[in-house]
Amino acid sequence: MELTSGQNTVLATRQLEVQLTYAFHPHFTSDLDASAFLLNGDEKVLSDESMIFYNQPRNANGSVVLETEPGQVRLRLDLDRLAENVSKVALTLVIDGKDNISGLSALALQADGHRYQVPLADRSEKALIVAQIYRHQGGWKIRALGQGFNGGLQPLAQHYGVDIAAPENVPVPPAAPVTTTVSLEKKLAKVPALVSLAKPIRVSLEKHRLHDVKARVAFVLDASGSMTNQFKSGNVQKVLERVAALAVQFDDDGALELWAFGTEFKKYEDVTLDNLDGYVERLRSTGKRSMWEIIPGLGGTNNEPPVMQDIIATFSDSTQPAFVVFITDGGINKTREIKNAIRESAQLPIFWKYMGLGGSNYGILEKLDNFTDRLVDNTHFFPVDDYKRISDERLYDLLLTEFREWLDEARRKKILRD
Repeated sequence: MELTSGQNTVLATRQLEVQLTYAFHPHFTSDLDASAFLLNGDEKVLSDESMIFYNQPRNANGSVVLETEPGQVRLRLDLDRLAENVSKVALTLVIDGKDNISGLSALALQADGHRYQVPLADRSEKALIVAQIYRHQGGWKIRALGQGFNGGLQPLAQHYGVDIAAPENVPVPPAAPVTTTVSLEKKLAKVPALVSLAKPIRVSLEKHRLHDVKARVAFVLDASGSMTNQFKSGNVQKVLERVAALAVQFDDDGALELWAFGTEFKKYEDVTLDNLDGYVERLRSTGKRSMWEIIPGLGGTNNEPPVMQDIIATFSDSTQPAFVVFITDGGINKTREIKNAIRESAQLPIFWKYMGLGGSNYGILEKLDNFTDRLVDNTHFFPVDDYKRISDERLYDLLLTEFREWLDEARRKKILRD
């Protein structure tokens, strides 16, 4: 059965596969991103997990799965396993780049023997609500829509009530200019293995409203003896590469300032795309190491406060926010000194992102949400038990969580000025 825009029909199956096939005009250079939104009766998502997209391709129980490949999108739905409060599933398409819907030469939906050719001529929208699958009198129906939507993924997600970290009464900035997207990929092309990181970075930046933020980025590396396996496995180098790719977006010169610490600490040469390859191994080869040392001259035990104080001194007069990624495997015990450093830095343009890497005994870092004796909440901690099992999409989402909220609060408290 051929459907037209606005037409609906009954679905005969509860194990539904919806296929979107598309083709481009020769001049089309953008990316196409499909999403599905699980909606209640008010056409709002039940939670942020109800948005199924590139960064989260399935829901918790696997009843909705999104699969993409060049020229085709498949949405698999087990309608019997959807939660009872899911009234509708909206299938959407967003163009990520300079083009719009008219740049497609064909777009067709097929589901349960039905077909819908989406009208494309003379259109200028960047997004489409292609169709809805919805409950009706104990069964399910599908409605062809082809409804245009201006803007990108962010305004579309907001339309359905997805929380993308916008604080109350603060206007959401416009989508990032195309030049930013293209320049990130071009810069990362210096290290071809990193080019694939451009898209997950953009998705997370847009989700957290950080696409136009400029910041100095720092990387602080726990080089105490217990981190030996993380160094030897290559996990430390891989995390450094992913933070360096983010620094290319945040920092105008693309440089990542780096400290390492054990018993002692040292600030090392800035990390850039030119020296990134093999950077961690070069640190380990800068001199003779004792039995318990990972990096020569640093010693083998944890001593976080001195390096934190040096970072505070470095960024205290910064006119830009400082985003400090601090990785450690735990063994945190200098609680009072660490809290004092965090309290002091809360009055300065410094945000600490603590990442637990395959360790334990993270001490005060796990309790930072309860640390209220400071001007603003300028910290966030997350653990990664097994680095090899976390996706780039999830890692960037965790890295960027709470940074936007701190930026907004720091501006309200005059810690940062526009």
